[in-house]
Amino acid sequence: MLARGGGRVVAHEAGIAERVVLIEFDSFEQATAAYESAAYQKALAALPDGFERDFRIIEGIG
Repeated sequence: MLARGGGRVVAHEAGIAERVVLIEFDSFEQATAAYESAAYQKALAALPDGFERDFRIIEGIG
């Protein structure tokens, strides 16, 4: 995990100061597989209704 929303947030531009978690995977394919995994899908199903998520997989530059 590279970053996880902390207690101090300064939101610029659109002004959205919501929790952000940034995780680095060894490859784009590995990140996609983690999202599609049964374990992650089970975790999503366990969240109560009303939680809004914005999940992005972005290929890094290396």
